[in-house]
Amino acid sequence: MVEECVFCALIRDRSRVPYWVAESERALAFLDLHPIRVGHTLVVPKAHARDLTDVSAEDWRAMGELARLVAGRLRARGGTTGENLFLASGPGSDQTVFHVHLHILPRRADDAFGLRDWWERRAASPSPAELEALAVRLRR
Repeated sequence: MVEECVFCALIRDRSRVPYWVAESERALAFLDLHPIRVGHTLVVPKAHARDLTDVSAEDWRAMGELARLVAGRLRARGGTTGENLFLASGPGSDQTVFHVHLHILPRRADDAFGLRDWWERRAASPSPAELEALAVRLRR
């Protein structure tokens, strides 16, 4: 754990996590204090990891399993019909808290969140040659 990390502090002193939702041996889920939607939940590994490239495979699996559990509970007990998962990783992604954390955004078909519109406005249009060149570089 890292002394100055806000999420590590929450994990060290569970009494500071007033809205915890679920936990496992390796991960903790709690409601976001500034949610995009009611039920917006964060899932963090209990061991400090700065971003996606720093988290262990075991902790990543634990985060995914806890996110799956929370999503099921949101659907069964929170009246949602879907969810989006978001993870900002690294300074180029707008990550602001440098302890890897997965956002679960509960959704309903009529919630007007507008992710499709957002995506279409920002979509890149690489050529097939650019896609192939990148795929080759990533396979090496």
